[in-house]
Amino acid sequence: MILGHNAIKRMIEEKKLVITPMHEDTIRECGVDLRLYSDIAIPPLTHRNLWTMEWIELPIDLMGFCNLRSTYARKGLIIPSTVIDPCFVGHLVIEVFNANAHEVKLNTGERFLHVVFARVEDAIPYFGQYQYQKPVKF
Repeated sequence: MILGHNAIKRMIEEKKLVITPMHEDTIRECGVDLRLYSDIAIPPLTHRNLWTMEWIELPIDLMGFCNLRSTYARKGLIIPSTVIDPCFVGHLVIEVFNANAHEVKLNTGERFLHVVFARVEDAIPYFGQYQYQKPVKF
């Protein structure tokens, strides 16, 4: 089951889902928008890793599907299928490819990523190498 606005809001209020910092426009109709950690210019036909500004903590019964916001897809940016596993804690790193013949610039604080949350049954928690990751400059 995919969580809608009110279910996400309730989980955050009950501290079952953590998203920090929280902005007024973070929670959307059926997901959340996350912001870019720092300015970046992506040259044509190049991959870059983008960090989210937000720190997130998922419970064992929740996972997230990451999607590039359509504004950036319309500018020719592409991301691979990306999921957030149950019990993930940290900032997200999203690989982005610029499929254009021109550079694309993104600015700190822009909402670039949309995450759709879904309930999970009988999951095992994520304890991989990216647990507790924090932004770094590349």
